[in-house]
Amino acid sequence: MKKYIFYILFCMSISLYSKNNIEYSGNVTVLRDNKRISIEDANTITDKDIIYTSDDGVLFLSINNKDNFYVSRNSSIRVSNNNVVLINGAVYKKSKPFDSIEDFKKYDETVKIYSDPSPFYAGKVGNIYITSRDELSIIESKLLGSTRPIVKFFEVKNNNKNVKVYKSTFGIYVGAQDKNYKFESEIKLKDKTTLFVALSIKLDFTPPPPKPSQIQGVTKTMQNIISNPQKSKEERELLQKVYTTYTKTNYADNVYIIPAQGRYSSKFGAFRGYTRDYARYHQGFDIANTNGSPIYAANNGVVVVSRELFVRGNCVVIDHGEGIYSSYFHMSKLIAKEGQYVKKGELIGLIGSTGMSTGPHCHWEMRAGNITFDPLSILDKSLSFNEKVYTRIK
Repeated sequence: MKKYIFYILFCMSISLYSKNNIEYSGNVTVLRDNKRISIEDANTITDKDIIYTSDDGVLFLSINNKDNFYVSRNSSIRVSNNNVVLINGAVYKKSKPFDSIEDFKKYDETVKIYSDPSPFYAGKVGNIYITSRDELSIIESKLLGSTRPIVKFFEVKNNNKNVKVYKSTFGIYVGAQDKNYKFESEIKLKDKTTLFVALSIKLDFTPPPPKPSQIQGVTKTMQNIISNPQKSKEERELLQKVYTTYTKTNYADNVYIIPAQGRYSSKFGAFRGYTRDYARYHQGFDIANTNGSPIYAANNGVVVVSRELFVRGNCVVIDHGEGIYSSYFHMSKLIAKEGQYVKKGELIGLIGSTGMSTGPHCHWEMRAGNITFDPLSILDKSLSFNEKVYTRIK
């Protein structure tokens, strides 16, 4: 008798989701025992099944007559422990079901997600936009890969008054070797519905680096810096506090400028060695010129650092808002003051060779989401939303 009861309970546990709890439209399939079958041929949905919707397929799944899940087009889910686990695509969790699956299909168009044209490039700046007919709250967003930039969204101006636009700008680490990044987000809609998204974005990754090119002319000052890792660590921690602070106001306009004139002496991303045991990707773009040549702000912003540092020498950091920072190292003279608002093209300092430097130059660094990216990649970047320019990923 006990064995019989156990068998009944076991069957119930793996077959909780009958067709009475499911409604669908279009092509929906189930992966079971490594075979794809149509949902029509699946008498029940078990915890081991993976459900796929196609270009024209959507799915409604009710669990315990309490939680109502709607699966968007081109998505995949797994039902586990009385919950829906999103694998890829988009799922809505709603307290009250729609009157019909057709109503959901219309509702599914209210929120759209766009990104830069695929793929993202290692070492470049990237954007993701979320658009909505109504106000929404973005609870959490992240990019998953070998390195994880901070992904925060801010509402931005839009010419279409009927659509609200939210933007996140971030860098992709120059040494990233992922073939894909996964964008995940939890969004609370105006009607209290929760939207979960998990979208794969292709990445043009960086091959493993060759042996570093050795920098010539390493000075005693540079050797002293390399041999003092504690001071270098303290400096990094100081700047990390700056770079992980987000200002909601966007100070910058749509066009950045190169902050100095001169010879482009070292490009972003070069894999360079200072000694046999000390090699790094170059995190900035170097512009060499004579000592005392002017350095200008690459865009509008607030000066958050203007001081002498151990590694970076005389350094200015400008907050452009929404997590975007520009930094200028090795100055011979600091001109901009901390707390000062500067306009694009305003003089902020003079080229020098202070800190870890082999000669007078401006090390220009750009950072978004606390990840450095090639400063040149922001010069031709469209910084305003245009659905014709960006790729829709949901």
